[in-house]
Amino acid sequence: MVQKAFVNKNKMATFTCPECQKIRQMDVSKFTQADKEIKLKYTCTCKHKSSVILERRQCVRERVSLKGNIVRDLKKIAILVVDISRFGLKIKCIDKLELKVGEKIFVEFILDDLEQSAIYKGVIVRTISSGEIGVQFESSDHYDKLGPYLLFHFS
Repeated sequence: MVQKAFVNKNKMATFTCPECQKIRQMDVSKFTQADKEIKLKYTCTCKHKSSVILERRQCVRERVSLKGNIVRDLKKIAILVVDISRFGLKIKCIDKLELKVGEKIFVEFILDDLEQSAIYKGVIVRTISSGEIGVQFESSDHYDKLGPYLLFHFS
């Protein structure tokens, strides 16, 4: 199994050996500017060999399956939110929709929390690829139900 190692602001990553649980910290600054996924192999002092993927995101992105809509020009277009982070969403459009990178739209979706909280957010389209749309929240401050959901829902 490949584990993920998060890169901190000092460009250091922390690896934990899956065999002996020994923690190792490593300078990964030479890998942080790469455009593709970085997969490293390392050997622990216990001789166990492992692979790790460097996660360079500012915060964790979690996979979800939340139904919702894009709200545009007083119309609702069905979407599925497939992953979520503090800064944005990855969504799949159920219906065909023409969007442009940089365009501002609104999304509404229902969280899978106990209250089935409704979220309505302004977002900016950042990527469009293979039927998936990456959007960034206009603000990373979440004073609605999304804030506690991001804080407490994910383990």
